Amino acid sequence: MSATTQQLYEETLVLRSQIGDEAAFRELLTLYGPHLLRFTSRMMESAPGQVEDLMQEIWVAIFRGLPGLLDASKFRPWAFRIARDRIYREYRRRKIIVEPIADCEELMPDTEEATVALDAEELHRGLGCIPPEQREVLVLRFFEEMSYEEIARVTGRTVGTIRSRIHYAKRALKNALERKTI
Repeated sequence: MSATTQQLYEETLVLRSQIGDEAAFRELLTLYGPHLLRFTSRMMESAPGQVEDLMQEIWVAIFRGLPGLLDASKFRPWAFRIARDRIYREYRRRKIIVEPIADCEELMPDTEEATVALDAEELHRGLGCIPPEQREVLVLRFFEEMSYEEIARVTGRTVGTIRSRIHYAKRALKNALERKTI
């Protein structure tokens, strides 16, 4: 498998960052910052005010851990693993209750046309209605476009477990989106 130009560029940035090139690290922050922010925001829906501080903590951990990363091509799943670990640590530390959003029952109107297309807000609320373990695999797979292998590295699970979680997460999201107020 040949690496794309973008992959080679990112690996070069990682290697340069590992030897102390601040401009390369800023470029990594520019490239991956929005992706890590989106992932962190979606995972911290029950405590959105803590996302900014958590992002700073994540980037400090990435900066400090970067010299120990042995394979520059694995930076993306490695960085998301750090974010995931910090998010779950924050859940435990602040005893954040991870529960579905209160208005999950009102996601979809009663019209048939509404079932044809979901808008981003409905999808976002639907993601908030499923457990974090399911939410994270859907966000990583469909928003961050990670492979099953990358998601397995991020979560520390096997590829088979990831396939299963994605299957059940899709089902849970579908059920959350199909619920209607009676």
